[in-house]
Amino acid sequence: MKNLRSFITSKLGLSIFILMSCIGMQAQNTITGTVKDSKSDQKIVGVTVSVKGTTNGTVTDFDGTYKLNVTDPKGILVFTYVGYSTIEEAINGRDVIDVSLKEESNALNEVVVIGYGSVKKTSATGAIASLKAKQLDAQSNTNLGSAIQGKVAGVSVESAGGGPGSGTRIQIRGAGSLNNNTPLILVDDIQVASMNSLSPNDIESIEVLKDAAAAAIYGSRAANGVVIITTKNGKKGDIKVTLDVFGGVASVTKQLDLLNQEQWAKVSNAAYAAAGKAPLDIALNPEVGGAGVNYQDEIFRTAPTQNYSLGFLGGSDNLKYSMSLNYYNQEGVIKETNYDRFNMRVKSDYKKGIFKIGETILLTKEKRKELPGVPGQGRNVLGSAITMIPGFAIYDENAIGGYGGASGSVTDIFNPVAALNLFDVTSDTYQALLNTYVEASFFKDFKYKLNVGATVSEYKRDNYTPRYEVGGFFKNLDNDLSHTDEFNLYTQVENTLNYTKSFGKSYVNALAGYTIYNNGFKSVVSSVSGIPDNIYVLAGAVQPAVTGYNLENNLVSYLGRVIYSYDSKYTLSATIRRDGSSRFSPDNKWGNFPSVSAAWGIGKETFFTNLKTPITDLKLRASYGVLGNQEIGDYQYLGLITSGISYGVGEPNTLWSGNIQTDSPGVGLKWESTETADFGLDLDLWNGKLQYTFDYFNKQTSDLLLRVPIPLSVGSNNNPYTNAGNVTNKGYEMSLTYNEKIGDFNFNVTGNFSSIKNNVDELSTGSQVLEGSGGSFHGAPVTYSKVGYPIYSFFLVDTDGLFRSQAEIDAHSKNGTLIQPNAQVGDIRYIDYNGDGEINGEDRQYKGSAFPKFEYGLRLQGDWKGIDCTIALQGVEGNKIYNGNNTDLQTVRSNINYSAATLDSYTFNPNSNFPRLDIDDKNNNGADYSDRFLEDGSYLRIKTVQVGYTIPNSITKQVSVDKCRIYFAGDNLYTFTKYSGYNPDVSADALGGRGIDYKSYPLSKTILFGLQLNF
Repeated sequence: MKNLRSFITSKLGLSIFILMSCIGMQAQNTITGTVKDSKSDQKIVGVTVSVKGTTNGTVTDFDGTYKLNVTDPKGILVFTYVGYSTIEEAINGRDVIDVSLKEESNALNEVVVIGYGSVKKTSATGAIASLKAKQLDAQSNTNLGSAIQGKVAGVSVESAGGGPGSGTRIQIRGAGSLNNNTPLILVDDIQVASMNSLSPNDIESIEVLKDAAAAAIYGSRAANGVVIITTKNGKKGDIKVTLDVFGGVASVTKQLDLLNQEQWAKVSNAAYAAAGKAPLDIALNPEVGGAGVNYQDEIFRTAPTQNYSLGFLGGSDNLKYSMSLNYYNQEGVIKETNYDRFNMRVKSDYKKGIFKIGETILLTKEKRKELPGVPGQGRNVLGSAITMIPGFAIYDENAIGGYGGASGSVTDIFNPVAALNLFDVTSDTYQALLNTYVEASFFKDFKYKLNVGATVSEYKRDNYTPRYEVGGFFKNLDNDLSHTDEFNLYTQVENTLNYTKSFGKSYVNALAGYTIYNNGFKSVVSSVSGIPDNIYVLAGAVQPAVTGYNLENNLVSYLGRVIYSYDSKYTLSATIRRDGSSRFSPDNKWGNFPSVSAAWGIGKETFFTNLKTPITDLKLRASYGVLGNQEIGDYQYLGLITSGISYGVGEPNTLWSGNIQTDSPGVGLKWESTETADFGLDLDLWNGKLQYTFDYFNKQTSDLLLRVPIPLSVGSNNNPYTNAGNVTNKGYEMSLTYNEKIGDFNFNVTGNFSSIKNNVDELSTGSQVLEGSGGSFHGAPVTYSKVGYPIYSFFLVDTDGLFRSQAEIDAHSKNGTLIQPNAQVGDIRYIDYNGDGEINGEDRQYKGSAFPKFEYGLRLQGDWKGIDCTIALQGVEGNKIYNGNNTDLQTVRSNINYSAATLDSYTFNPNSNFPRLDIDDKNNNGADYSDRFLEDGSYLRIKTVQVGYTIPNSITKQVSVDKCRIYFAGDNLYTFTKYSGYNPDVSADALGGRGIDYKSYPLSKTILFGLQLNF
């Protein structure tokens, strides 16, 4: 019996040992593999790999590989990654399982960022456009505003200038205000003045909130739309390094066709002869004058550009981080101008228990050498270059400074080469964006977030003018220096509480918040004259002139939003924000901005899915909301006092210092408000192969904040602000994306189209007309805001060809009196629009708008076996441009250089449509207020062409490189346009000068070569 027990015990122990060993061996069964992108064959980091039906899982590392212990050799592995289709793979006893993931083509499943949160696009009820990092990769331009040009329907992006480091002007769904139309721009939840200093390499996504429902959570700050920029986040895994380097050259796309010296003398002599005057000395003997100096050649150059971007990202389960360094240098296509930018970014988040903390730090340093202004008619270096008579020499060794210039009867043009080398205008901008947050999740469904941020910026500008003598008129006998120092501090504190709950088929997302914003600005300008040569500091200067001012404003807000969704088909959203602004009086300080919206996923309805159509998904949207605007500057509701004003009292007269009111108060100022209605649909066909979005909107802005003229007898020359007008913007926009794969060839086509009609409905300014800022030439305004027409439209006197005979001049009369009594054969005939028998500014008619009838963009992208190509086109149609340069170059009324078009004038060719030459111009052929200088501004631009090659991974992995791509690219390669100027999308000013081209820095084209490496 004892032996039996011993035998059983030993056998049982052996059986248990064997069983446990088998279990242990089964538990230690390890599966490894690699996850790649099916399209690019690149490894994917951060893919979740899990055993179906269990909590057992892991994620791929920076090599795209994973290792997972499994217990069931017949189990199923599930591979999931945001933006890609989820796939399942049966284990079937395998130890190595490699998979390739396909990008999720259904755009309705994308996650988009909204105010204080994010939602799936299928649940979004507002008009939101989203750009991901991949859509910016093929853009070689380092200006982020330019990078999005032509990519988002309803968003107009216009160059603020072609100079190095110049930014862009962005409008969303038209101009709704006569003041600031710039959208609210947020970078990682903190407001910034512009996106121009950001590096596109740092961007994870850009969301554009276009309607009131999407933007209402931001209240008064969102009247012009919202641009939400999210920088790149860290990812779980070992540290990953990316390097992007490119270099190239930029050049002007064209030069204006001007006269050489011999041609100029011919034209000038003809003009003087027509007036019965003797020719200028410099125009004598034109046949021996030669070509002279081409001043455009003297100021333009082929300019190098270079960019270096280095990025790091990685993390663990609890800590994720992302860092980057970027240096960009751009020499200007006009000599002696350049731009340097250095960016550093740090972003991380850490999660522990119920808490999560994170921060973003963005540091930027910009340095510019700017295009200086010049004295005289030229306005700036470019203006001087195109108006300088080619017969004048560049250099004069006997002059102070060593430069020649205009002399004799020609006195009002400054030597542009002298200006570039004598005047020194440099600026430095330092900016720090600091943002940190703390999140606490509690009671399962609640999340509290405290967000504290600040943007600090300092701008320093030095303008140095040495002693010089240029030509016979321009002299400066003292060295002059002025210094500008501006400091801006913006702070924000945001508290939000979020509740999310799913129960049955219902889903609720509720948000409540309280926010405080403060913005302070200081400016000091110092100047001095008579300092020693080559001294660029004010320290020690005798009695420098100093002026300055401080500004500050505050905004306090309460906000709330509720989103309810049922069965992922029906979604309702309601938002309210209450803003209190220090820019308005206590009686009008608060404004309420509500919105409501709804979406119906009709494509998910049973009756629709049973139709067996190619439609994968279809969603209908509708929204209505109210937004506000407070962008009028600080203290405008107060009557401002200026101190230090001296006045005389008594006999004998004694000077006393006192105070006067220099600004009239804006009595009763209140919020400018914008009501927007939007109706849209999102359509997905053939499983995401074709995606289409359409929106119709009507945006009405009332109680426009604008300055109205007051009589000088009031004692102030500053017009006060008042609420005095209404403006409507309505239109439609659409975007289309098509994806296709044929064997190894993948291609994608993305297009967008928008049409917006702008109209001034009311102007309570007395005259119902408002002159446009920046739209005046030689004292003649050319743009006006007038009821019944778009904002700042062109109102000009209509021309009707040339007088071909004296009989035509005599017939152009009113009650027997000649309408143009000074006209001669070959002069311009003007239309007497108001019928008073005279030609003057009262005969202006509406001649068009700077706003296009429609805008469009097209992007073609394809790749085949490592070779990729991207082509981006962008254009506008139906807009007008006032060519301010031609008001000088094509009017022979002053002694400057002229357009080559003058060679075909009536003086030399009686069949020409160009008026005769006469230096006295008694008929006023060069009238600035005529439509003679108005041109078609439509254009189609080849914005980007990029061709790249990615070296196979089987080769690059031999040197521990995950990805190596080389590429060639061209930006702004060619513009198809009828416009005769340098560039059809550069304006002389902001809104009031849109569509006016006057001596603006020309846009350049760039050819470059680049290298991208991932480690």
